[in-house]
Amino acid sequence: MKRLVFFAVLALASVGAWGLSSCPNGTELACLDTDDKVCPGTTKCVDLDATCFDEYPCDISGGFVCESEYDDVLKDYEKTVTQYNELVSENVELRARRLEQKNCVLNASILEEAKNCAR
Repeated sequence: MKRLVFFAVLALASVGAWGLSSCPNGTELACLDTDDKVCPGTTKCVDLDATCFDEYPCDISGGFVCESEYDDVLKDYEKTVTQYNELVSENVELRARRLEQKNCVLNASILEEAKNCAR
């Protein structure tokens, strides 16, 4: 009988201890260590010393962007634009040179003149 009472008290105590904590619908309890951070699932946790924009620089569904990450992406973008512009310029020069050589060959009256066009 004493064992039965002991187990009943133990069961009620454990249920009571868990029953003290509750969460809103759709959420769960969590155990945290010291210095753990809690961030809602709809946000992104960042360090306390991070510099971030106050408003969304992009669409709202994409969230916010930290300044340092934005600067890195901007530098990469500018580098890519520069490379693209250099390639476009080189392409234009090559096409002009090829057209000039083609016209030279078409206008050549003898084989030696045509050979000189490609040099």
